[in-house]
Amino acid sequence: MKRYALAQEVSGFSERPVSSMPSVCLLAETFYPVVGGGETHARLLARTLIQKGMDVFVVTRRSSRDLPKFELVDNIPTYRVPPAGMKRWGKYLMVPATVFELIRRRKRYDIVFICGFRVLGLPALAVALLAGKACVLRAETLGEMSGGYASAYKRLPPAVSSIFKGWINLRNRLLRRADAFTSISAHVSSELLSCGVEESRIFMFSNGIDTSIFQPADPLQKASLRRRLNLPEGGRIVVYTGKLNQGKGLEYLIRAWQIVSSGHPDVHLVLVGAGGGQSLSREEELKGMVQSLGLGETVTFTGYVSNVRQYLQASDIFAFPSENESFGLSLAEAMACGLPAVASCAGAIPEIVHHEEDGLLVSPRNPDALAGAISAVLDDSSLAQRLSANGERAIAERYSIDVVAERYRLLFTQICQERR
Repeated sequence: MKRYALAQEVSGFSERPVSSMPSVCLLAETFYPVVGGGETHARLLARTLIQKGMDVFVVTRRSSRDLPKFELVDNIPTYRVPPAGMKRWGKYLMVPATVFELIRRRKRYDIVFICGFRVLGLPALAVALLAGKACVLRAETLGEMSGGYASAYKRLPPAVSSIFKGWINLRNRLLRRADAFTSISAHVSSELLSCGVEESRIFMFSNGIDTSIFQPADPLQKASLRRRLNLPEGGRIVVYTGKLNQGKGLEYLIRAWQIVSSGHPDVHLVLVGAGGGQSLSREEELKGMVQSLGLGETVTFTGYVSNVRQYLQASDIFAFPSENESFGLSLAEAMACGLPAVASCAGAIPEIVHHEEDGLLVSPRNPDALAGAISAVLDDSSLAQRLSANGERAIAERYSIDVVAERYRLLFTQICQERR
């Protein structure tokens, strides 16, 4: 794997006084209070850039009619455009209102920063080019550039599939006119490169973690959290945080748990999150699976919660059996909290977890291997302590939001300097 620009710790950027920093319009399909890896990172990044003296505002969709059209979110000016609701088609129907908003506020920003460009990338880039603004596209998942996000097209008749591929190729020719692309992992960077983006314009910036919040709890804090969260006060807790959706490998974790719990009567599995009513949700199936396997006494489903950090700090081991990940924010948050991690060797996960150094990796969709790795950490306290300490240190060094935000600040400043 080649090293991409600014994976070299932004060494080529010159400093400028705060007054010369550009203004940024952060454009996202969804934003707070929607909870997900991309939304969490966008909010944290915008807040940190503002703290560094940069002018940042957000344009996003009004995902619920209950949300105001404008509000300050963590001191971030946030403008919400229609349509409200409409989970499935909303991201497409928001395009006209988004274009209007970008034109309307064109004097307020120097850069359009598009977080997730599969739908909004082309129209927002068009406005930026016409208005003489810089444009940075952030790839948040695999398939955004290749068209893999619409995998259903492969099942269409060959003629229709060919038309879709032709459209993606045409779209990409236009998207490549953006000033820069950022990606959350080398895995995603490789896709951008394969789609014709120049290597010099690919900047690999991971998602950032607020390590001042995500940090280990001491034994007294952990005991207090367990009481508050109504979790078992004795024994050890293995936790997963994230969506209960297809592709997260949770059916394999539950089968692995059947093995783990039979040999460790003091353990409990906590699944933090929900399917969110999405088409990919497997929440009800997973609950049924737990009951059919007789695991109801050793497994807790929390449903949607806003205090994920507390569940991490109340736990002992983190399990992340995902079948593919473009980054793995939940995994990084857990490691920042000092939890030894057991994860699938899939997607970009090996970029975060280095086997037997700061976590354990197992082959995906393999309940036996997953059970063996979890049991190894349960049975070997020295291994657990080593993985915990190394993982916490690695996250602080590589994924702290201050480090990530500074890289973005330098990139945005450099782009605007070069356009003058």
